[in-house]
Amino acid sequence: MMKNIKPTNDVLPHLLSEVTKLYAESQKKEKERWESGDTFNIFNTLGLKTEEVRLHSAFLGELLNPKGSHGASDVFLKAFLEVLGIEEGYIDYDACSLNILERVIGTVTETEGGRIDIIIEDGTHAVIIENKIYASDQCNQLLRYHNYGQEMFPKGFKLLYLTLDGHDPSDCSIGNRIFDYEPISYESDILAWLDRCSERVSKELPVRTLIIQYMDLVKQLTYKDMDTKYMEELKSLALSPENVLAVGELLRIQDEWLEGLLAKYIWKPLSDYAESRGMKFKLEEDGACIYKEDWKYYALYIFTEKRTWSDLYVGVSFYNEPNRANKLFKKDFALLNCLNQAPDEYWPYGWNYLPSPIRNWNCHITEEIVSGQVCDWIKNKFDEILSEIEERNLPMP
Repeated sequence: MMKNIKPTNDVLPHLLSEVTKLYAESQKKEKERWESGDTFNIFNTLGLKTEEVRLHSAFLGELLNPKGSHGASDVFLKAFLEVLGIEEGYIDYDACSLNILERVIGTVTETEGGRIDIIIEDGTHAVIIENKIYASDQCNQLLRYHNYGQEMFPKGFKLLYLTLDGHDPSDCSIGNRIFDYEPISYESDILAWLDRCSERVSKELPVRTLIIQYMDLVKQLTYKDMDTKYMEELKSLALSPENVLAVGELLRIQDEWLEGLLAKYIWKPLSDYAESRGMKFKLEEDGACIYKEDWKYYALYIFTEKRTWSDLYVGVSFYNEPNRANKLFKKDFALLNCLNQAPDEYWPYGWNYLPSPIRNWNCHITEEIVSGQVCDWIKNKFDEILSEIEERNLPMP
């Protein structure tokens, strides 16, 4: 019978001490890089880091266009098809349409229409790309693009769902149907493709420098920009015989660790914030809400999809589900100046993603959570919402 082996009492404190030392060294190196200018990135400087349309789709689409201004002809498109395992000649490079970005395919209905992010096609075959950095899925979105591909390219098309980590689309996006699509990711597929692009293009072409800068940006978004030596030392420390069991014990509580982190540094301060303003705080399955007792149906919300603690956003929404019929009528919808996403039946005054550095709550932003940066942003945004609703005398039934 196998013994129930547990790490000794002194192993875990020693492991945590060593990890803390490594982290401190890594932070010191990062500060030195910052001071020397090594962290400069033109896309970050222009504030485009998470701009799906203005940066990511536009840049990828231009590289994939064999007639693009990059001066590399079809080199980038060929490399892209290679990485995805699409056979040579599937797309006739000379016959490629110039209408690659944001192609409107008709008025949106349940099964048709919309706006395709990127489409590479030669009139016979097509590669259709739905690009998601942080935006949520739209209902039947991928289904509509699939139907368009079937109608316009009966000889064959590839439907790609591009996200940071390569996850599948939601059931809502595919309309609960079964059809062919391929999830691809920035962290593996796009980085592998960009690496080939940088190798195959002349060093004299300006686009090569931009590709390298863009690769750095993708690594930031996918948390692959951490110092390689630091990561190797961490891995070595975690896999050493004396530490491996202790690491296993820590991994067993990672979900509880995150829950505890949020409880202490997000939910408790927000509860105190609500109390200080004579309001109520309520933790829910997909986030939390703050409301006044005389608000019958609406509340200030911090919300996430499917309790993944990613793609978080705030706004005003209903919290009394059985009384949805009593919510604001469409004529009462009004976008608040402090929010940037359009109102809809769920968010009558609009809504706002948290800024990209703190939009996803995970171990990579522990410092921002513990320092109060995340909670302060939420409280400030709630203050703005409350002030504007009061100034404009908007209804909160």
